[in-house]
Amino acid sequence: MQKKTLYTMNSGKKNISQSFVKVFFVFSLLLLICCAFFVSSPVVFSKTPMYIPSTPLGTRFGYVGIDYEYAIVTLNPDSLWMFEWGDGTNSSWLQLEQNQTSITETHHWDAVGSYQLHVKYKSETAPYGIWSDAMIVEITTYSNDDYPYTPILYTGKIQGFNSTVYTYSALTTDPYDYQVCYRFDYGNGTFSEWTPYVPSGTSSYLSFAWEIPGIYVLRAQAKNQYGLESAWSEPVQIIISDKTAANGASIDLLVLNNITYQIIYTSEYEGTFYNPSTGASNDVLWKGGGVFLIDDDSDGRWEYLYIPSIGQIQAYIEPVPLESNIFFEVPWLIIFIILIIIFGIVGVVFVLLKTGYLYLYEEEVEVEK
Repeated sequence: MQKKTLYTMNSGKKNISQSFVKVFFVFSLLLLICCAFFVSSPVVFSKTPMYIPSTPLGTRFGYVGIDYEYAIVTLNPDSLWMFEWGDGTNSSWLQLEQNQTSITETHHWDAVGSYQLHVKYKSETAPYGIWSDAMIVEITTYSNDDYPYTPILYTGKIQGFNSTVYTYSALTTDPYDYQVCYRFDYGNGTFSEWTPYVPSGTSSYLSFAWEIPGIYVLRAQAKNQYGLESAWSEPVQIIISDKTAANGASIDLLVLNNITYQIIYTSEYEGTFYNPSTGASNDVLWKGGGVFLIDDDSDGRWEYLYIPSIGQIQAYIEPVPLESNIFFEVPWLIIFIILIIIFGIVGVVFVLLKTGYLYLYEEEVEVEK
């Protein structure tokens, strides 16, 4: 008896349908499991923001009794902020003012210690507020040796005219090389703002104009970056005359190598560099652009560059002229080009002569008939 093998032809569409049903079943089962897990788990809706406020901007070191300024940078006008100073006190709730990007507050500590400064943020999404990380501020005592040294009036007009803006600069150093800033007492009841901080041993300047002719006393004061203020400088007399009688004559004060000099101007662009203690005088040269060159030792060379508009004195290195050298003075490139042209023309003429296209002369020959 023979066995016959029967082959069954299955439809491809039928296999695809069966596979799709299996995949759909597995996917549905997994989806049901996930839904069951989600329903059985508690859902917490947080009312706190997704970030912790940054610590404020400000010094981490200071002295007892000195006011220090701290700032919060924010762009949210609807938020409220509070400083907690770490000494049992705090600020009120503060809000960003219009067209501002930061909130500032000052504080001083009355005792030596290490304080943890925090800020607290509050808004509609965080009605109970959230604290920043702690910022450690070290507060210590100070002595007379910690103050910046008394500044000097470095540059400025000591004889000028009313309703004219003049620039004054001051200079000092700090015993610990802390950064310093300056302010001026203009002698008419007006005090300037503090200048920006600059490195110790660097001058800084401000400008001012007296409206009423008279004699004024100008002083300068320095402050280091931790708030310690120096004594006032020695007063300098300023003579302000009526501008209607101005003839261009004025006097500048400037200090070089701890010696006080004057520049006595006979006009806006001409003057003399004068030493009041010795009576010696030297030249100044208008260089243009509001800059003067100074010869302080009568050696015929310019040693300093003076810029009255920013109250700066800088060492000037005079350019040294190159020694005369005939090799560099001769225009060799031009000569070389001319020689190339000449030899080129001669070469062309020679080729034309050799090929018979050019004759140097013509010879007449008579032919007898």
